[in-house]
Amino acid sequence: MAASEMCGRSSRELWTILLGRSALREPAQIEAELNRNWERLHLGLCYYKTPSPSSADKLKADKNVTQPMKDFGLRISKLLGLDEQQSVQILECYLQEDYRGTRNTMKSVLQDERQSQALLLKIADYYYEERICLLRCVLLLLTFFQDERHPFRAEYSNCVSKLEKDLVIKYQQQFETLFKAEAPTWESHGNLMTERQASRWFLQCLREQSLLLEILFLYYAYFEMAPTDLLSFTKIFKEQGFGQRQTNRHLVDKSMDVLVDRIGYLSSLILVEGMDIDFLHKCALEDRTEQHQFSNCPDICKEMDQILLNFGDIPHHAPVLLAWVLLRHTLNPDESSPVVRRIGNTALQLAVFQYLTTMLQALGGSANNCTASTARMCIYGLISFVITSFEEDTLGSQQHLINVACEVLSAPNLAELFWETKPNAGLGMILDSALGIFPHKIGPLLQLLTALLSDKPTAKKVYSFLDKMCFYTEVYKHKPNDILSREDETLWRRQTPKLLYPLGLGQTNLRMPQGSFGQVVPGDQGYMVRWDYSYSSWTLFTCEIEMLLHVVSTADVILHCERVKPILDLVHKVISTDWTVSDCLLPITSRIYMLLQRLTSVINPPVDVIASCVNCLTVLAARMPGKVWSSLHHTGFLPFASTPLTNIAQSVSAEGMKAGNYGNLLVLIEQPRGEYAVTIAFLRLVTTLVKGQLGSTQNKGLVPCVLLVLKEMLPTYHKWRYNTYGVRDGSRGEDSV
Repeated sequence: MAASEMCGRSSRELWTILLGRSALREPAQIEAELNRNWERLHLGLCYYKTPSPSSADKLKADKNVTQPMKDFGLRISKLLGLDEQQSVQILECYLQEDYRGTRNTMKSVLQDERQSQALLLKIADYYYEERICLLRCVLLLLTFFQDERHPFRAEYSNCVSKLEKDLVIKYQQQFETLFKAEAPTWESHGNLMTERQASRWFLQCLREQSLLLEILFLYYAYFEMAPTDLLSFTKIFKEQGFGQRQTNRHLVDKSMDVLVDRIGYLSSLILVEGMDIDFLHKCALEDRTEQHQFSNCPDICKEMDQILLNFGDIPHHAPVLLAWVLLRHTLNPDESSPVVRRIGNTALQLAVFQYLTTMLQALGGSANNCTASTARMCIYGLISFVITSFEEDTLGSQQHLINVACEVLSAPNLAELFWETKPNAGLGMILDSALGIFPHKIGPLLQLLTALLSDKPTAKKVYSFLDKMCFYTEVYKHKPNDILSREDETLWRRQTPKLLYPLGLGQTNLRMPQGSFGQVVPGDQGYMVRWDYSYSSWTLFTCEIEMLLHVVSTADVILHCERVKPILDLVHKVISTDWTVSDCLLPITSRIYMLLQRLTSVINPPVDVIASCVNCLTVLAARMPGKVWSSLHHTGFLPFASTPLTNIAQSVSAEGMKAGNYGNLLVLIEQPRGEYAVTIAFLRLVTTLVKGQLGSTQNKGLVPCVLLVLKEMLPTYHKWRYNTYGVRDGSRGEDSV
């Protein structure tokens, strides 16, 4: 095969080099590799050609390739529908990188029909991975070409500059081709193309569609989309049902649903990004909306209106409709108001904020995932502008807004950006709204603040924020007797001091002084009063836990658990992020042991709160395992030995071992429900304690915990009921124990 026609390096090897995981780490070497492989990156999947008579003839005439390799290359070409010369190169790359054998064993494999068929299928998998690696190379370039911290930024940037001109056209065409491609059959691709192989081909097809859309999304995160391109993409995605009208949808099985959904998510994100909401927001703030690219395209806007007015039957439409409402409302508020109302109502009917939450969760965490973090940045801009432009009570449930805000803010850079936001703009308005109903409703504010914890500086900001509260919101069904008020009932004044937590003792009390003023908002539930009263929320949280301890055996336990769980989750995040704050939280963390003991002993234990307790103790155990163990040992939560352990044989036999309250929870509640929050937390806790190098006496106490895992859980956990896919394999903390 002529060296000039094909690059000798595999796409996987190129990807490894670009990741910086090879011996080639000098910028000049990276630049040389990019130049050498530029055509491959430029062509994308079109780099891999279809079979042709001319290629077959060239292969037959190539004296550098042995006849057995030629023959096998033709079989590869038939199975994969791949150019004959490229098929031989794929074979050579596979032999070089993945084959575990000698030349002689290879000869025998080629001569044996059964072994050669198995090899063909392995090469098919290798080829599929080659295609994925090629797209990953382009994705990597787009991820880091503007990152000043990356050692190869300049080289990546030069390559992207050369790719920029044709990238969208080529990759869009490849996406459409894949979407419309007919599945291979045994008639067209040979006897090895069974139903299973056809399904494998379609899975690959979905992976490639997803990656192509990912590349386009990242591209448009950096480069402006022309209005004509937005219209074009909208028509394409509409025709395809945002990935749901696959040509080969008869091949879709449940395992592929994630990819089909991902294609829909990325399609929506491309359209939202194409509307350039961030720039629109900036133009609106600076009163120069005429500079936005859509301000001078009335015909395209009207055509988009007509298309989007027919949207509404697929959840993926929701963010596109919401973004378009913003764009039209901002650029043409008078002309487009009926259209805006209709499209906006459709977006809300499609539960747009719940959809955005689900989408961001599905795209994964943003720590090392550029697509996920870029998606969060995109939605951050969208949600911020929505909240600034429309009244919050017209957007549906506040909780749904908070959920999507928390998902967005899980990106560390956005959490930092949020703290610089004014409280009367963007997501700051959600925080201000949640603050306005605190502590009547604890959950919304604490959920937001938990999401805003990303590093030590933000942990200290959250701690200080909650330590110095100025308002205390309560709801009264009837006006109390010890209140003086204006005639219009808009302002109340306390005539007597009030103990906010009557059951609290000593430092766990909060006392509102006589003469405190409160702003009153009449409502359906009675009077919502926002008292002008300074206090520390951390003291309030301690009081809440004390209250739960007092009511743990009463009917009020569920209500109080709902208030305490967000407190525990916040504490867990704070001490996980910044251990130096843990001393200040001692009044709370010291009560977790008693809380765990009480909650695991009731008839219907609140497993989510128990899991939150155990998660907090796991963080504490990483720093002070001995102290945590000694306090936890007396709660009855962990497995224990009813008789002292005297020898190894007794330990191994598990004689006299009791499962403790955790064991009862597992058998009576978690296994029947198929939800294992406490078990996952328990495994992490035990792992942490085992790693904590406890003293010999304490280590003996841990033996029942380890034996429960080894003898009762490990042999049977794969047979348990699971409600959520992936929990069985993802929660195997027992392996580390």
